[in-house]
This record gives sequence, structure tokens and C-alpha cells, in this order.
Amino acid sequence: MSARDFKPETWTSTANEALKISIVGENAIQFPPLFTYPIYGESEKIYGYKDLVIHLAFDSIAFKPYVNVKYSAKLEDNDVINVEEKLLSFLPKNDVIVKDEAKWVDSFMEEQKNHSLPDGFKTISEYSLGGEEFVVYKANLIDNYARMMHHRVQIFSLLFIEAANYIDEDDSNWDIFWLLNKKTKQLIGFVTTYKYWHYLGAKPFDENTDKKFRAKISQFLVFPPYQNKGHGSCFYDAIVQFWLKDESITEITVEDPNEAFDDLRDRNDLQRLRKMGFDATLRKHSELPDEFLESSRKSFKLEERQFKRLLEMLLLLNHSPSFELEVKKRLFIKNYDALSGIDPEEAKQALQNSFLLVRDDYSRILDSLNISEA
Repeated sequence: MSARDFKPETWTSTANEALKISIVGENAIQFPPLFTYPIYGESEKIYGYKDLVIHLAFDSIAFKPYVNVKYSAKLEDNDVINVEEKLLSFLPKNDVIVKDEAKWVDSFMEEQKNHSLPDGFKTISEYSLGGEEFVVYKANLIDNYARMMHHRVQIFSLLFIEAANYIDEDDSNWDIFWLLNKKTKQLIGFVTTYKYWHYLGAKPFDENTDKKFRAKISQFLVFPPYQNKGHGSCFYDAIVQFWLKDESITEITVEDPNEAFDDLRDRNDLQRLRKMGFDATLRKHSELPDEFLESSRKSFKLEERQFKRLLEMLLLLNHSPSFELEVKKRLFIKNYDALSGIDPEEAKQALQNSFLLVRDDYSRILDSLNISEA
């Protein structure tokens, strides 16, 4: 052993670098995770191995998982975790091929040979992108095939969505939307969604009318090899259009969106409202009565926060004199406790600073759509 072997860094690996994820189709595409803390701890460090490499691979259609952990040396220490066992605990039991690559290839090739989606997968939309055709399906987790597929892909939620957790698959309110290449059958991404019962008041409840629901997007993921190609917008729009046609859905929500998804959502929602004529309708109103805004929000099935953001963006786009008033009114209400506790002039300046930040952010989103302020 050399002196270097006694240095802690020799035996410490960064989990995000050690874990190599691959999706194998005609070619194998390898990429790193964004997060490994749900599996290997908050520090995302792995101690006790030299030259550690963790291979986690899936075929591009059935997503049959394969694991192969390699290293040149391992410390004999009780504090050293079993890297392979730790990863396997997050993958479907008895459905993972470990180390035997030939067995894994034979296994997924056999699955692909007989690959067909069961009746529980309902087509909700199709779209063209880059000269190829794609299909969006919806399936409930009561479907055995949907549950098996979700077992295989759910680890991607932990690896690519911050603070994600595995969902309760025994709750029948969970639906999964699946995005596939129509010709190759390759799985492009998936979205977990949930329906909450929406209480609309005593009268509808007493009259036992049809139940109404809020629909929530929980985990939205396009696999890394297919990102930055336009699939996210097409996938999101397909789901929203499906819910807009569903009379049982009253409101569409998103669970803890990150900044990237917020941007995707804003762009697509904004374009949809303009196509539906809301932009033109706003130009006809010199004032914005609460009744008009609330009826508009409900017709678009938007939650209040998202509707107000879109309304403000459209007011900015139209150079409406109501823009600054609407933004500052919302900011004042949101920050009332903090603003009321400081000097009025300081509060006024703080409100102005916040307004300018909001305006600049809205301009950034409008610019990304090549929409100039009218």
C-alpha cells in the first residue's frame, strides 16, 4: 500500500459521479443523476471504495433494470455501506438483473418481442415532433402492467426531481401518463397525477350531483436523452387539454414545481389563454371586476396563483394601465405583515423593488415566446 491509500479522499466517491445511468436502444446513452441523496445520504458521498463505478441501466422500451457495481478495492469496515444493496432497495424486487449483462439483454429482448400495451392504457393525444410521431397514454395504477412499469421507472423521480418520494400505489386516485414514440415504442417520459375531491358547497353535496375533482401534476419527467427537444411542452399540453375536456375536473394544480417547470407551465398556459381569446377579451375591459376574473379562472380550470400570474403577464403584454396596480395589489396582500411593520416610505420602496423584479421576470417569459409587448 502507498501513502495515498491512507488518505480519506482515496476511499471517498461523489455519488453523483459514481452513478452512471444508461438507457439502451440502438445505442446506449449514458448520463449522470441530478440527485443521489435519497439513496446514498445528504452528503451524496460514498466512503469505503476505491475507483467506484455504479452502473444502472434500462432498455429504452420495457425499462428492465440492470445493476453492476465495480471497484478496485473495498475497506473492511462496519461503517462501509453495501452500495449494491442500497441501490437495489429502491428498485423493484425480483425484477432486476445484477452483473449478468447477457442475461439482462436476453431478458429485455424477449420482453420487447412481445411488447404491447394492455387495454388499461388509454390514448389521450398524439403529436409530431422532429419528423417522428409520439403518443400520450393514461393508465391507473390498478392496471398490473402500469404498476410494473411504474416500479421500474419510479427511481428516476428520486434521481431527477428534488424532494421527490415514491407515491402510494395502493391509492386508486393516482393516474400515470406515459409518453411513447409511436413507431419505436420507446418510453420518452412519464407523469404521476392525483385527483382530489373538490367540495363545491353544501347544495351540490346534498343534491348528490356528480363528484368534482382537482387534478394535480405531481412528478413530471422527460428522460434526459429526450430533453430540450420540445417534448415537455407537448406532454404538458396533452395532459391539460385532456383535463379541460373532463367535466369532473374543476381545477388543475401542480405540486411544488421547480423553476424550470414553472417556466414551462407559464409559457404553455399563456399561449393557451391567448389562443382561447382571453388576451383579446382583456383589451375590451378598462376595469377588471372580481366576478369577471373569477368566472374566467374557473373556465380555464386554473388555480388562483397561476391565473393571477398569467393575468398579469397578459396585462403587461397589452401595456394595460391595470398591470402595475394588479401586481402591487397582489404583492401587498402577500407581504402585508412584513410591510405593515416598517416605515411607510421603506414599505413603498420595497413594494416597488418587488414589482420591478416581477415585471422583469414576466418580460423574460414573454421574450422566450417571441411575444413582444403590444
